[in-house]
Amino acid sequence: MLEKDEVDMKIIRGLCANGIPFNVLRNPQFLEMIQAIQKAPDGYKPPSYEKARTSLLDQCVREVGKELDQKTGVVIAKFLRQAIEEIGPSSVIQVVTDNTANCKAAGREIEKVYKHIFWSPCSVHSLNLIFKDMANKFEWLSETYRRGKGIVKFFLNHTHALAFFRDNSKLQLLKVAQTRFASHYILLKRLTECREALATTIVLNSWQEWVNKVDEHTRLIANKVADTIKDEDFWDDIAHILAVTKPIFYMVKFCDGEGPKMAEIYERMDNMMSQIKEAMTLRDTKFSIYYPEVEEIVVQRWEKMTIPLHCLGFALNPKYYDKSYLEKLAPGGMKRNPPNQDKEVIVGVLKAFGRISESEEEEKLLREQFASFHMKKGIYALVGTQADAVTMDPIDWWATYGADTPDLADVAKRVLSQPISSSSAERNLSTYSHIHSVKRNRLNSPRADKLVFIHSNIRLLSRFLEAYKAGPNKKWDINPESDHNESSSARLEEMAWENLDS
Repeated sequence: MLEKDEVDMKIIRGLCANGIPFNVLRNPQFLEMIQAIQKAPDGYKPPSYEKARTSLLDQCVREVGKELDQKTGVVIAKFLRQAIEEIGPSSVIQVVTDNTANCKAAGREIEKVYKHIFWSPCSVHSLNLIFKDMANKFEWLSETYRRGKGIVKFFLNHTHALAFFRDNSKLQLLKVAQTRFASHYILLKRLTECREALATTIVLNSWQEWVNKVDEHTRLIANKVADTIKDEDFWDDIAHILAVTKPIFYMVKFCDGEGPKMAEIYERMDNMMSQIKEAMTLRDTKFSIYYPEVEEIVVQRWEKMTIPLHCLGFALNPKYYDKSYLEKLAPGGMKRNPPNQDKEVIVGVLKAFGRISESEEEEKLLREQFASFHMKKGIYALVGTQADAVTMDPIDWWATYGADTPDLADVAKRVLSQPISSSSAERNLSTYSHIHSVKRNRLNSPRADKLVFIHSNIRLLSRFLEAYKAGPNKKWDINPESDHNESSSARLEEMAWENLDS
């Protein structure tokens, strides 16, 4: 029998030899593996290389798939073309991709062949580009962000400075990668929450002693960081920037969330613009004179990302016809109108009906049923139906009360269930690049697919466990010390979502 210290050393040597991050020691699957080995029969040997990469891998995929079906009901979709061929083009409504030119061109080509398919740029990417457009346009935003980023970078790159800060703060400074969404807002918001701790840190005797001992270059940067922390104008600029960009951040958070969002994106985009206007003009902020330019940036991005399907989703949400909802003023004091009274919306609805319909007769039928719906005829005139329009999920509402307009109800359920963001799929691609790396470039596609499936879904399943929310394995897939672990970066972003105020 080996002593515990000897066993610990064998584990460390094994991790280091294979380049496995130490965060794996918090992974419950790794701990289960250790426990299983302890209970194994005498003389147990690990499976062979060939067995692990073939039969055992296939068996693991099947077991994880069964757990997904039991706990989440997740159904893995087929490839787009296979879906078109097997279940018909009318069942496929929308393709959401990144905003790059090649993806846009591919989407347009698909629309030429299949008129039922709508290409849409990822709403989260489009909103994130608003942040980048504003940073490129306005020096007051880019300069403030640069100074704030400099503070974070200095502390995270100098262990002594970071130790002084951590002694005075319960929160961590967030270094959000540029590839992550709303990095400007997240970084500046966390800085404001850590302002007091930063101010306390730079007046400590231990801080001054450390600064006097470091080399001249580090001392110069440390003094600049201290001057920035003491600068009231810097913090005032952050407060104004956060007020202006907060509506955009929460719109990004909404679009990047779970579940179908098609029924609400159009209305929420209008509300976002009103909130920005209120923050910049009605409150007379420091940057009020720049509102017309901000509005132009937002409108240009919205025009590039909006499609007829967004208008149709908005028009098919029964909540937006509710009398009590319409009586409430929108952000900025604007009066609300039902979707059928918005010319732009109705034009989008008619375009969508024209592309979804197989014939002129079907298109006419959809228009007639849409009129019955928004004019509240038949079953839509009942008190219970109208009351549930506010409280029920739109898809559930159409499934329950769509009997009078079955064709429109079928369209509504398909349209309202469409995604508006491709960020979840891209996170899966990031996992793929983590597994199919430069060092594993001979990994064939089927085996890589299996590894990605297991890697991603084991993490998904772990979120259902109480051990993930509390205890020694709490949020085990977060590793703030590693900038190279894609899963850790994704969880850092999720942590930022969770920690920022609602």
